[in-house]
Amino acid sequence: MFPFLRPKASEHATRRRGRLVAAALILFGAAITARLVQLQVIESGHWRALAASAQEQTIELPPRRGAIFDRNGTPLAFDVKAMAIAVDGYNVTKPATLVAILAEELGRSVGEISQRVYRPSYFTWIDRPVELETAQRIERRAREAGARGLILLDTWKRCYPQGRLASNVIGFVGTDGEGLEGIELRFDEALRGSPSRIHVVEGADGRTYQSEVIELGEPGRDVALTLDAQLQFICEEEIERGVATFRAEVGMIVVLDPRTGEVLAMAQDKGYDLNEFRTSTPDARKNQAISYLFEPGSIFKVFAGLAALDAGVVRAEDTLEGNAGIEISGHVMHNADHMAYGTVTFAETIEHSINTAMIRVALQLGEEALHGFFSNLGFGTRTGIELPGEEPGILRPAAAWSRLDLAAASIGQSVAVTGIQLARALAAIANGGCLPEVCIVREEIGAAVTAKRVASPEGSATMREMMMRVVESGTGILAEVEGFSVAGKTGTAQKAVPGLGYAAGKDTSLFGGFLPSDDPEVVILVVLDEVSRAPTSGGYTAAPVFRETAIRMIRAERFAPSEAEMTEARIDSPLSGEQLPSSSGQALFGRQ
Repeated sequence: MFPFLRPKASEHATRRRGRLVAAALILFGAAITARLVQLQVIESGHWRALAASAQEQTIELPPRRGAIFDRNGTPLAFDVKAMAIAVDGYNVTKPATLVAILAEELGRSVGEISQRVYRPSYFTWIDRPVELETAQRIERRAREAGARGLILLDTWKRCYPQGRLASNVIGFVGTDGEGLEGIELRFDEALRGSPSRIHVVEGADGRTYQSEVIELGEPGRDVALTLDAQLQFICEEEIERGVATFRAEVGMIVVLDPRTGEVLAMAQDKGYDLNEFRTSTPDARKNQAISYLFEPGSIFKVFAGLAALDAGVVRAEDTLEGNAGIEISGHVMHNADHMAYGTVTFAETIEHSINTAMIRVALQLGEEALHGFFSNLGFGTRTGIELPGEEPGILRPAAAWSRLDLAAASIGQSVAVTGIQLARALAAIANGGCLPEVCIVREEIGAAVTAKRVASPEGSATMREMMMRVVESGTGILAEVEGFSVAGKTGTAQKAVPGLGYAAGKDTSLFGGFLPSDDPEVVILVVLDEVSRAPTSGGYTAAPVFRETAIRMIRAERFAPSEAEMTEARIDSPLSGEQLPSSSGQALFGRQ
């Protein structure tokens, strides 16, 4: 044939290689296209999520928390602008320098900060909230040192401008802005509002290139308390002074408006600075007025006596035997110091706190009637005050009462109460027989204030007159306030120790009263527990604290004085000639 028409071997091989290369390129392109389809279409969601987790974060920040005010608008808690500090552990530069700056500025250990800065994460919280000035200083120092990786976000910091004032009522918030104690806990949902959500995008250099609010939160609601900050301040000073003077283990003062049930002051000797709550102890944070149980002692005679008056069992002028002891079911019950009073009227029984005469009245009244009256006064059940941690007290069922239980309860033994329960029951006598629903939050958020009738106006008026005699010439003369008519009742109860019965030297001393007695505007209850300075009775300890508290409240013009001129008298202690200082004129909230 024609050999010159055959292709050379080299040309054939070249064409073959060309076809192979073309096929390979086609296959490679197909593979690339398939992989791109897989990455960009089939697996796009997975890879976007992975990229976002590496470079993007959605941060939830609390909104501005609602403020807490007293009844007159005095701020007790509010938010101030602050910063939240985090770090990008993957893109941080000069981590050792950053650790040193953060540890120094935040007052943390180098070890603690190092664990956070070196953590393999694109977002790790360092601290929140941080005061604005401190955060700005940290940012400036890190920038000047060339240390990148900080993330700073706007947030809020809780501020308590009155320090420890009403700390056991107000409570505090945690790192995430959640209420942990007191009003902050009870009304956390209203105070907190709803958080904002922020989308943060970071670059490889650790800088935040985008910070976008994707959900705007709502600020929290304000809460107005019934407390009067000035009265609270006065009561806190006076109970601290009383505890120190009479060497008591626990002290509290509760002040109520008997007409509305509003708590005007709820003070105790133990407290803490709300701005430094992390250094406080559980004992200091406990609200004694709603959680501390004690036997009320002879102050309970006014309730047993009112029950008897309303039942028609006794009248003020009726005579009773007030001998030194009375035998009940094989047990002999005595008057204080085993005193014998002879024949006395019922009014004198209350005036001089005569156990044996009161027991005789209770025996005539009977278990069912007395227990029912105590129950109607709210003893044995929670008052429902808007605070967490309230105890119900102890009032055993009527079916479990014996004659001995009846006798003991009529003089305030074998029952246990809280300060708020006892103050509310006194308010019922003060206002003419209606038991108010106590409240510490005003009606904007709190429930409407209501009251139920538990005693007759006539019986309540008679008991008020007898309580006036207690202060004028009876066991409560050291509670007298010149220029004001005061009605009140003393109480002294030995404490029951498990396994030992009533222990000597462990007395609870009380005085509860109201003024002006003809038209009461305030109820004041003073409780001193485990008083160790003799004499320990309520008339010698709690009554003077009541008097000084009332005088300072009057000077603060928290209710109108009578026509008689108030004196500048100081309280003379009945113990050894010492004096409890009168009002010092110190500016409100001056104590830290």
